[in-house]
Amino acid sequence: MLRIHPFVMGHLIGAVLTGGAAGAFSDPRAAFIGALALFGGALVSSYVCQWWPGVEAPAWKLWPVAVFANPVMLAALGFMAVDWACFVGTQRGWGCFVAALAILVAGLCVLPPVGGLLWRGFKRWRAPAA
Repeated sequence: MLRIHPFVMGHLIGAVLTGGAAGAFSDPRAAFIGALALFGGALVSSYVCQWWPGVEAPAWKLWPVAVFANPVMLAALGFMAVDWACFVGTQRGWGCFVAALAILVAGLCVLPPVGGLLWRGFKRWRAPAA
């Protein structure tokens, strides 16, 4: 039977719930796309975390790697870097809409690794003493 580590499971489920909940404010298609995008990013991020620092690493090492190894987060940071004029206030209007969405997406990418860490901690707490 395939055994999935609790951090990976919590990370993936947290990504689907976060993306679905954020997209649900718009319409069902956006909820599906948001859940799928964050799930894909969390899948890549979980794979990187298994390679380094390891899914049993302390939370202060695992969380930053899980956040910044997510390709969705990297894309959001890239969009923010391209539209830097919107952040310093020299450009305004509808041209800054993508930059505003990039801020939202970057904020959403921070939440799923927290779900993974919480699920890992819950599983450790529930485990019988050896």
